[in-house]
Amino acid sequence: MAHGRLHRIWRGVRATLPVGMSVIPFGVAYGAVAAQRLASWQVELMSLTVFAGTAQFIAASMLAQGSAYWPVLVTGILINVRLLLLSAALVPHVRRIPRILHPAVAQLLTDESFAVSMAEYERRPSDPLFFVGSGLTIYAVWQVGTMAGLIFGNRIPSGLGLEYALPGSLICLLFMLVRDRRAAAIALLAGALALASRRLVSPAYATLVATLLAATLGVLWRRCRSRC
Repeated sequence: MAHGRLHRIWRGVRATLPVGMSVIPFGVAYGAVAAQRLASWQVELMSLTVFAGTAQFIAASMLAQGSAYWPVLVTGILINVRLLLLSAALVPHVRRIPRILHPAVAQLLTDESFAVSMAEYERRPSDPLFFVGSGLTIYAVWQVGTMAGLIFGNRIPSGLGLEYALPGSLICLLFMLVRDRRAAAIALLAGALALASRRLVSPAYATLVATLLAATLGVLWRRCRSRC
């Protein structure tokens, strides 16, 4: 029984490792930037407890520029609002996990673990332990990247563009989820809406608004085609 569970977790680890490697440079960039304003234990504690790459990087950048804690907290919350949508989509696939463990499972939810797991669930029956393995992989490599940034951050030449490692990996993840014309159209629409809405609302809200609008239009499109 235990061996079978470990094998199912390992499947998630193995599928996520290539994506996880792209997270390390972003973790290094975060550790290097955060070390300018925070103590080493604070930098690592944030990675262990918050575990939200983009929010952590922006928080570290804002603190390095002398921002107060309240704006940093509000910005982090707004950036992570998208996780509400991701978790809602993931719930049907992890229902078999005991309710008492749901907070721990929620801690493992990232853009990467979500994309890899959802792509897997489209091909095979839902396995909650696959997501656990995927999330643990991203969690582990993020800690490694953070520690590397703390240790070697001052020795890394400027201008390498490490902060672009995460956006680049997310673009690759998008191709894992876009499997037909409808999904491609919705993805392009969401991107266009995000760019357009940045002129009306803050960037943090722009992504959320674009996602909600594009997802709603996608559902309406599917219902219209099924009835027609």
